[in-house]
Amino acid sequence: MSDVDDELDHQGMAIELIDAFIEHDLAGLAGLDAAGRAAQLRARQAVYEFVDEVWEGAKARGLDPATDPDWNAVAGLRDLTNALVDHASQAQADAGDEDHG
Repeated sequence: MSDVDDELDHQGMAIELIDAFIEHDLAGLAGLDAAGRAAQLRARQAVYEFVDEVWEGAKARGLDPATDPDWNAVAGLRDLTNALVDHASQAQADAGDEDHG
């Protein structure tokens, strides 16, 4: 990794992005029908599960990604994709979709 990457707080940037995007995301999700919201939840869940598997795979290999700066980008992506899943689930609940959560 380069020194520039070491100085970036990818996880912090992801959290800022989540906070700035939530209103737009929820509005977009509210504009979908129940099937569209369900499709969004499935797609977002699949991406989160992939990123989480990268994280968990590191732990299974004996690494500690939570304390290793080289894993900050993965931590940020985990936070971001988890938030996107939460937004889709929240939109389903807000709309009263039967299969939410």
